[in-house]
Amino acid sequence: MSIIETAKRNELDVYGYMLYLLTVLPKWGADPTETQLKSVMPWSMALPSYCKQTYSEVK
Repeated sequence: MSIIETAKRNELDVYGYMLYLLTVLPKWGADPTETQLKSVMPWSMALPSYCKQTYSEVK
């Protein structure tokens, strides 16, 4: 629940953000680096554009 609420507070598309996390995190295995983890934080500038869309912009 806190991941979803943090995504909302950072004005992300929750579905897009969760999809991104569930796609990327398994590829990194059981021990992702700090840099990798920082890149997927809701405030990261490295997130793909579809994570940053508002609900009305998602098609």
